[in-house]
Amino acid sequence: MMKKTPPRELARICDRILETKKFRDFPAAKNGLQVSHGRPVQKIGWAVDADEESIRRAGREKLDFLVVHHGIFWGESPVDRKIRARRIREARRLGVAIYSSHLPLDAHPELGNSIGLIRAMGLDRAKRKRFGDAMGRTIGYQVEGGRWKRSELAKRCKSLKVFWPRQSAILPDGGVKVVRAGPEICRKIGVVTGGFGDLDQVKKAGLDTLVTGEADYPSQVKARALGINLILAGHGETETFGPAALAATLRRAVAGAGRSNRTFSVPPRGKE
Repeated sequence: MMKKTPPRELARICDRILETKKFRDFPAAKNGLQVSHGRPVQKIGWAVDADEESIRRAGREKLDFLVVHHGIFWGESPVDRKIRARRIREARRLGVAIYSSHLPLDAHPELGNSIGLIRAMGLDRAKRKRFGDAMGRTIGYQVEGGRWKRSELAKRCKSLKVFWPRQSAILPDGGVKVVRAGPEICRKIGVVTGGFGDLDQVKKAGLDTLVTGEADYPSQVKARALGINLILAGHGETETFGPAALAATLRRAVAGAGRSNRTFSVPPRGKE
């Protein structure tokens, strides 16, 4: 029998699992429950971003609790505030509660984006340790103890699969950029999802390759100067794993909650 769990209780479960209070995040992240309603949650889903398209898709699927990685509070310009107000109105109109987790969901050792990417690339059996500082917490991993072809790592990033019960969401075939500045045979690899371009950290750790979502142009130039490979698999594409895993965990916690078999991510796959 389904528990009558309201959004605020689900948010507390999320915060406890992710240890949200232990993280200092970027001010705009505002981790936690961003939009709520007073009804028991019946159907849980996820998206990378809490934008209008994701919110409307959630409404069409009759979701009433949406887990996201990028919430609705990024930016404080007058234009940003208007966009935020529009998203809040749309979520309330459709009855969709929104829970957002940024760095805590990157870093989690079981449900996080970074460990999800490592599993999807088939690197989870290799020796690893924490790597990638963001706001005082490590959110990624350093993988070593093996020999991997750079071309093979890039190929794996072109066919990533989200680990979702009874479903795999295939990423686009063509959205991976490789900066071939280091060795073809990679021995020490950094894996940090999203946007990570701190090459000083990469150099200090002695890594020859960084797998991440995106890095700005100056970071790509710096990688060439330092002789470090960059494999850039897409910011949003590398951050599907955490929201999917957290949503699945919540569905198990709330017995009987409906299951959504749709992948909500914007921009649509292949159109970044």
